[in-house]
Parts: sequence; C-alpha cells; structure tokens
Amino acid sequence: MNLLKNISFLFNNRILLIFFLNSFLIYFFSACTSKKQVLKKDISTHKVNKQFLETYSARLGIALKPDCNKKLIETVSSWLNTPYKYGGNTKQGTDCSGFVQQVYAEVYGVSLARSAADIFVQCNKIQRSDLKEGDLVFFKINTPKVSHVGIYLTDEYFIHASTKKGVIVNSLTEEYYAKYFFSAGRIP
Repeated sequence: MNLLKNISFLFNNRILLIFFLNSFLIYFFSACTSKKQVLKKDISTHKVNKQFLETYSARLGIALKPDCNKKLIETVSSWLNTPYKYGGNTKQGTDCSGFVQQVYAEVYGVSLARSAADIFVQCNKIQRSDLKEGDLVFFKINTPKVSHVGIYLTDEYFIHASTKKGVIVNSLTEEYYAKYFFSAGRIP
C-alpha cells in the first residue's frame, strides 16, 4: 500500500518524476559506458601469437612481450626506416612529432599537436619507472624546451624519428638519449 502511495505521489508531482527518471537513465547509461571501455581495452591488449612476436621482435630488434599492443607494433614497424624530413608526417619523410602524431591517430584515434613541445603539454606527466607501451618520451636536446618525442615500446626501448637515421628504435639507456631525456608522458 505504501508503494502505491509513493508511485501515485511521483506521478502527481511531475518534477519528482522527471528527476527520478533522469537519475535512473544516468545510472543506466553510465554503467553501459564503463563496460564498453573495458571491452575496448581488453581487445587492444590481447596476447599475440608466437609467430607475431618472433617476426616483429626481429623487425624492431627488441624482445616484445606476449601482451603487446598488436596494432601499435604493426603500425610503428611500418614506419621503420622512413627518412627524416623536417615538417614531414608521411612515410616519404617525417620528423619526430609528425611520426608520433600519425601513429597516435592511426592506433588510438587521438589527435595530437604538431610539435614535440605542444604534445608534451597534452600529456599527463609520469615517472620514467611507470612507462608503459605507447607512452611518450620527451627530450630537451641542446635547448631549454622540449625538442624531441618518441613512443615507448618496452624495456627502455622507444621508437622515434632520428634526424640522422629516420625512424629507428633506440634505448633510453644509450648515452646520448640518457643525457637528453627530460620526461615521460601519457595521453589521457
């Protein structure tokens, strides 16, 4: 009987009814959204097969992990040996930020700024020890501002567009990159 009174009261008071329905819909749709996000993450980090690991580990010159992001690895591998071209962002020639911008658009559907310094501003800063595959690494090379960016792969290795060798994999532990490393970042 009490329940009928409450329902009757809600129907007679339209403002409360609208509030109740809106609250229910917000709860319902927010629950659906979070399930979709988990599903998307699970798809991008599923384990790859042994042949994939062997092929792409050899191509990149590093030992990839079974839970690597297949789309990221395939995409960056397709850019290997692309020549360096200041202001470029194609496989005919690219600079560091053009390379990162194109990879992020293709792999994650994320639009990044066009300079290393501006991409740095877009990031949440993280500790170097917290780097995960797909995070960004930033360098200050002979300048007080961020001047170079690369994409972290695994175990201190990153891929970037080098001015001398084009798109290449290097280690953050190499003397040159250790000297100029500035920060790590994650795109939210």
